Amino acid sequence: MSMPLLTLVFAKSRNETVRIGFSVSKRVGNSVQRNRAKRRMRACITPMVDRLKGGCNLILIAKPEVLDAPFPELQRQTETLLKRCGAWENEA
Repeated sequence: MSMPLLTLVFAKSRNETVRIGFSVSKRVGNSVQRNRAKRRMRACITPMVDRLKGGCNLILIAKPEVLDAPFPELQRQTETLLKRCGAWENEA
């Protein structure tokens, strides 16, 4: 699934753990910019981990626009992708 800032690859897992990976290609920029993109994505998804369903593997792939986007927009798009793929735990 894709949004303007991120692409999400989702796969179910055999165990109940949630694994999250981050991918930032050289297309995004030099090493400083790539590391900044990974830090932003990590900071964005960390508060959401408690609300994810167990048994899923996620890979967030950054697009070049992730560097200049406002952080609330990055959070909104990440949450939308997680809900779309079914990894988001419904609140009871």
